[in-house]
Amino acid sequence: MKRWIMLAALLVLVAAPGAVLAQADVAALTAAARQGDPAAQKQLGVLYASGEGVVQDYAAARRWWSMAAGQEDAGARYNLGVMYESGLGVTVDPAAAARWYALAAGQGDATARFRLGLLYESGRGVPKDDAQAFNLYRQAAAQGLADAQNSLGRMYEMGHGQRQNIAEARRWYKASAEQGYVLAQSNYGFQLYAGSKEPQERIEAYAWLSLAAAAGNAIAIAHHAELSRQLTPTQITAGEARARVLRGQIAGRK
Repeated sequence: MKRWIMLAALLVLVAAPGAVLAQADVAALTAAARQGDPAAQKQLGVLYASGEGVVQDYAAARRWWSMAAGQEDAGARYNLGVMYESGLGVTVDPAAAARWYALAAGQGDATARFRLGLLYESGRGVPKDDAQAFNLYRQAAAQGLADAQNSLGRMYEMGHGQRQNIAEARRWYKASAEQGYVLAQSNYGFQLYAGSKEPQERIEAYAWLSLAAAAGNAIAIAHHAELSRQLTPTQITAGEARARVLRGQIAGRK
């Protein structure tokens, strides 16, 4: 499963995901790549990694990404990091993944910053360093990356890499949840529920937990059921109405 998740992370770099490419398009892209165009080299690498328009070939993908990475293309550097982290066509090598992510992160790539933060938090390929992970998550979160915003919220909640700060945890969980990130919706809903002092806070918690529960989040399902037993029918109706509003707002942002 992880292999396909990581491959999906690569595919976001395709200019037109899911498009069926004609042979002429592939030929033109290959010609541009051979002439040294880093953008063409990067996209051609994605095609070989996905098997879109060409026979899937991870070795070819790595070769084209290496060329683009040599020209300081941040996306290609990130993709090489994904290859080494997940073992797509290469032996799993978290240290090599960290090196490529660090190069892309240094160029401001938000997703590379996030994935490098995960490595520092887990101690894979680099020394375990919660403070470094926190800083990387904070940078990526400030760039609007929902995954990083949720992870930053978790670091604040747990007091990892800095002092515990529940208010900041809530703030970042909410920012991620509003982008439709299910785990953050569960986390934010629980924080509202756990710290609720007013009925309206419980209604808001119910709404967010409803969204995450509907998406299949097991923790949200449990908390949603627990909260449902504590609310009045009128409050549940209000929570369901609020959930519909939130769902529409999130859909409108996509």
